Amino acid sequence: MLRFLSIRYQFVALMMVLAVTLIFAYTAVMYFLERERYIDVSVQEIEVLSQALEHDYAELILLAPPTSKREIVRKWRLFPNILQADIELPSGESIMHFNSRDTKHERVQLSVNKSAGITHRPLQFNYPVISVGKQVGWVRYIVSTEHHQALVSKLMSSLLVSIPVAMLLAIGLTCYLQRVFVNPMRDIMLNISTTVERQDYARSIVVNSRDRSEFAGLSRSFNALLTRVQSSLEAAKKSQAYAQELAHYDELTGLANRRLLIEHMEYMLDLASRDKRHGALLFIDLDNFKTLNDSRGHAAGDDLLKQVAASLKSIFRKEDTVARLGGDEFVILSGRLEDSEEAVANQIHSLMLKLRHVLSEIFIVQGEVYHLTASIGITTFPGLANSSSELMKQADAAMYQAKEAGRDGYRFYQPEMQAAADARLHIERALRYAITAGEFELFYQPQVDEFGRILGAEALLRWFKTGGEMVSPADFIPVAELTGLILPIGDWVLRRGFVQLKQWIDEGVNEGFNVSINISPLQFQQDVFVANIKDLLFEIGVPASSITLEVTEGIAISDIQSTVDKMNELREIGFNVSMDDFGTGYSSLTYLKKLPLNELKIDQSFVRDLDVDKADAELASTIIAMAKNLNLEVVAEGVEKDSQLRFLCRHGCTVFQGYYFYKPMRAEDLSELLLGNLIII
Repeated sequence: MLRFLSIRYQFVALMMVLAVTLIFAYTAVMYFLERERYIDVSVQEIEVLSQALEHDYAELILLAPPTSKREIVRKWRLFPNILQADIELPSGESIMHFNSRDTKHERVQLSVNKSAGITHRPLQFNYPVISVGKQVGWVRYIVSTEHHQALVSKLMSSLLVSIPVAMLLAIGLTCYLQRVFVNPMRDIMLNISTTVERQDYARSIVVNSRDRSEFAGLSRSFNALLTRVQSSLEAAKKSQAYAQELAHYDELTGLANRRLLIEHMEYMLDLASRDKRHGALLFIDLDNFKTLNDSRGHAAGDDLLKQVAASLKSIFRKEDTVARLGGDEFVILSGRLEDSEEAVANQIHSLMLKLRHVLSEIFIVQGEVYHLTASIGITTFPGLANSSSELMKQADAAMYQAKEAGRDGYRFYQPEMQAAADARLHIERALRYAITAGEFELFYQPQVDEFGRILGAEALLRWFKTGGEMVSPADFIPVAELTGLILPIGDWVLRRGFVQLKQWIDEGVNEGFNVSINISPLQFQQDVFVANIKDLLFEIGVPASSITLEVTEGIAISDIQSTVDKMNELREIGFNVSMDDFGTGYSSLTYLKKLPLNELKIDQSFVRDLDVDKADAELASTIIAMAKNLNLEVVAEGVEKDSQLRFLCRHGCTVFQGYYFYKPMRAEDLSELLLGNLIII
């Protein structure tokens, strides 16, 4: 029944039994070892005695002098362990018998072995008597084993003392083991039972981080199990909540319905107010949808609505809520909160481009082609509204403004945001026209050494509208990046730059002249970028070593390894690779040592005030020193003063670009400089 007791009592019983067993086992072993030792000593004594008295034994057998028996008996009595002794002729006839206790003589038949087995009876020994190499008789001994009784008594006394001591040690060991083993196990069991009783699976057992015992491991495993159970419960709750939310979706399109949309709006409003973030609400109304319903029937209208819903879900993200309010009205709640209203406006502008592209696709309704447009109203939060109803009213009002403006467009509820959106849309349309109308031109700003000798030039894109108006790159480059128009523009810049370089080489420009061309991040990240630029290089027939491709720090952020691989491919072809505007990004020092660059360009924002601003001066000198340590060429942009030039020269910069030497100029103007070898000192 011991197994039904608690571990504590099982430990006590086990330790007691173990202690007593060990003591008895030790006593038994000691008993057998001591008895063996006694027997060995007895054997040695009898052997020594027999060897010492062998001459006396032979003399008694052969001559039988009267004094021999008394002398032998006297010597035998010196060995109190000898109980009996006999001297016999070879025939077995006894000629002398000795009994230490003067009891009746009992003849014992012995074998030739020196000793019989190890028993509690007296020990028996036989030895032949040899004289002049011939056996003349036998001597036989019976030796007492009374020492065995003394040994047993001694061990019993030892047991009486050892058992209490062992029990005390066992109790002490039991207490220690209970503290080391039983108590941690009891605590774990208590935690398990408490967890089960309370069904509180979020709790955990406190474990010392330095504890490496099995109980600590068990506790950690139990904590992990509790975490899994808690996760499973939470997942079950989420599944239940999801099942309940199924009732919140539009039956026709599968999009969120008004109830779910309002719940999400209230959550996002609360989150935006608490975290000081910004979001947007888009109200979409399909233009002329009523005409389709009236002419083709509700089935056709439903078919179109389902296709539109699928298109909306394809371009918006999971964190966005796409809802259908009824009829042809759709609402999108942006689930991606931004840091500012300007960032929201940029995000919405990008989404509008995707949305208009999707809605402009051909829809097949009951076998016939249908072209769709939509009017979209946009409002932002939390700056303009604090409740879901206000947001809906504002977005709805903005949508009607879009309809009044001629449909197929979008309007912001906030006037200034609408103005910015209109400006971006205007630039986008003008950019598309500029690409086809050839309104772009490349200017070149020379790069020189400290003496003004022209080493190369950077190709800079300029946009002159048909009427002669110039558009600043600061205005149109961001829009081109945002809309993807930078790709065809970038291809044009590469081709035009290569063609112009080929012309200068054919005209006999100095050997080593180099043209730098800016590459946008979107352009660089294309999978076919390296292949395309390689094909263009061979088509135009210019040496890659005369071309420097300038990239910005942003290209390395998304995929550093892909960036490194592409740069290595470009350098293997022969291109030089430069990091433009170095120091303005947040990834400079992290990625600089990984990128296979040839050159760093110090941004003009550091050069502009380095002669008056100590911080800019230290940054510029640090960038130069760092580039030198990495064996990179350094080009300083925006050099406009002699003091700036002297500072840069003093710190080891050798290539310069800026108004102090030359402004950007047309290709024909630079040709005159190059062929005339003009030097400005």
